[in-house]
Amino acid sequence: MRRQCTVLSLLLVLASAGCGIQETLIVELEDLVVAEVHVQIGGAFLGGNRVMAFLHRTLGTSVPGARVVITRGGTASVELQEADEDACRQERPKNRTRGTCYLASQQAADEFQPGEQLELTIELTQGRTLRSATTIPGEFTLTDIEDGSRCLLPPDTALTVQWSRSNGTWAYVSETLIVGLESSLSGTVASTNEADSLWLLGLSLSASDTTIVFPREFGIFQRFDLDAEIAAQLQKGLTPGSQASVTVTAANRNYANWARGGNFNPSGRVSIPSVTGDGTGVFGATVTRTFEMVVDPDSLGAAYEVPACPTS
Repeated sequence: MRRQCTVLSLLLVLASAGCGIQETLIVELEDLVVAEVHVQIGGAFLGGNRVMAFLHRTLGTSVPGARVVITRGGTASVELQEADEDACRQERPKNRTRGTCYLASQQAADEFQPGEQLELTIELTQGRTLRSATTIPGEFTLTDIEDGSRCLLPPDTALTVQWSRSNGTWAYVSETLIVGLESSLSGTVASTNEADSLWLLGLSLSASDTTIVFPREFGIFQRFDLDAEIAAQLQKGLTPGSQASVTVTAANRNYANWARGGNFNPSGRVSIPSVTGDGTGVFGATVTRTFEMVVDPDSLGAAYEVPACPTS
C-alpha cells in the first residue's frame, strides 16, 4: 500500500527519497547585551581623546537608560551620557547594528592619560550589571617626527616610520590615507577629493615591532585588490602632488582580542570578550600618534613651506 506523506509542521523536512522525515533542531538565540567600550587617547589630528560606549543586543535592539561609569585609577569616576547614535558610528562606519551610544564629555575624556588603569561598571535598567577592567597603553612617541606635524617627502621616496615602545601594548596598528595618487598616475593634476583617496592598513603583531616603511609596507592585507600600477608605485613612494596622513595606534590586549573586520584579525577570527556579568563585549584602549606628508607637485620644490621628512 502506498503510504501518504504528510507535512506535520514547518519544523519537519521531507527527505529527498521515499517518505523519511528528518527533524531540524531549532536553537533559540539568547538576547544578550553587548557593550563595546573604547578609550581612545587621540593624536593631534583627532581633536582630542574619545571615551565611548556602544550598547546593543545580539538580536539587534538598542539599550537605553543604562548607567555607564568608568573609574580612573580607583578614584575619579566619569559617567558617560546618552548621545546620538551616529556619534558612535564615526568609529564603526561599516556596522549598522542598532544600539545606544554613550559618550564622555570632551573635557572629561581629555583627562584620561596613557598608562592609566580603568574599571568599568554598566548598570542596566533591569537591575543587571556588566563589569570589566583595562589598562591604557603607555605613552610613546614617533622618532624624529612631532605628533600632528606635516613634512615634505620627495617623490618616489620611502620613509621609515619608527616609534618608541608603549608599555602594555598588544599590537600596533598603522594606517595611511593617501590622496591624489590615482589621478597623478593617470596624468591629471593630483586631486584632494575624497574620491581620489586610498586607505591602507599596516599591522605589527609584536610589542617590540616598532618600525614600518611607508608606503610599501602598508596595505599588506589589500595587496591583491589594488590596481597593478598603483601597487607598483607604492613600492617606490608617492607621486608629485599627492599627500598622505599616517596614524600609528598602540592597542591593548582587550582591543586586539576583540577587533575584527575583513582581513584584520590580529588574534584569530573569533572575538574574545573582556566584559563579564550580565552580558558580553569589550573594554579596549588605544593611544594614537599622527602626522602628514606632502609631495611637491613639480620638481622645483617650492609648493610647500614645511620641514623635510626624516628620510635619512
